[in-house]
Amino acid sequence: MKNFKFFLCLLLVGLYSCNQNPNNSVSKETKTEKETIISETEQAINQLVTDAYKVITFEKGTTPDYVAMKSLFTPKATLINFREDSLNSYYIDEFIEEFKAGNFAGELTAFDEVELGGKTEYFGKIGHRISAYATKFNGAEEIGERGVNSFQVLNVNGKWLISSIIWDIEKSGQPIPKRYITD
Repeated sequence: MKNFKFFLCLLLVGLYSCNQNPNNSVSKETKTEKETIISETEQAINQLVTDAYKVITFEKGTTPDYVAMKSLFTPKATLINFREDSLNSYYIDEFIEEFKAGNFAGELTAFDEVELGGKTEYFGKIGHRISAYATKFNGAEEIGERGVNSFQVLNVNGKWLISSIIWDIEKSGQPIPKRYITD
């Protein structure tokens, strides 16, 4: 009888310890679900940046879709760049007007900007995409400019929007870091 009680105790202890982590498969499922959620978030942010590049790109004889452009940004989004080491800052509406002015004045007859690579990070409803880019101006075959865009994004009512873009161009002594070009 004593051996039976000892065996029963061992069996109960063994069953109890096995049940201490009863959700091994659930934990794996939860991790997979979480990874999927993270992946979906990163994909959404990356798609927003891809869409931003698409809406500013236009061929000769056409103009950008300014309504689509504005729809990617928060209402008071800022766009800040460093040209020739001087700071230029615009709200999205001002940026669109400047872009239109160059387009309508014939100074900018075509614009093609593409991402060379980058990295996305986020937490909750905020995110960031550092994005190396190359630009061709006025239908040229050669790249006219390369640089780095820093997109700050927010999730507003379930939709990712750009709250700001800050960029600088590649210059002598200031090459794009390779880590931004290789995704």
